[in-house]
Amino acid sequence: MHEHAAIENVVAAILKDPKLSGVSCVREVRLKIGAMEFHSEAAFRQGFEVASKGTPLEGARLTLDILWPMVECPACGHQAVCREGEIDPHEKLPFRECPKCRELAPIRGGRGIESIELSVEDEKG
Repeated sequence: MHEHAAIENVVAAILKDPKLSGVSCVREVRLKIGAMEFHSEAAFRQGFEVASKGTPLEGARLTLDILWPMVECPACGHQAVCREGEIDPHEKLPFRECPKCRELAPIRGGRGIESIELSVEDEKG
């Protein structure tokens, strides 16, 4: 249920935004979000549907711009995107083998929410 807790926090933050005053509905919510913030995109979307019920967000399209983590090797300087399944999102300080030189390299990025953008419809339509 990690996804549901994460999206509940996002929905709560959006609903506190004073810019939503006078808005009859939100057409789209676009999140730039780290891939390590959720384990299942389907569960994250389902959590959004549940958390937005009865709010101006209900029925809004949820668009996710996924920010993938990167392996950054200090030994050889190689940088590469880590894709789903290559690292454990539970790791606080993830490392993996550099695909180029095989040295142990830290993983950077792929966490947090970088931005939230809304497409809204005001009361006039």
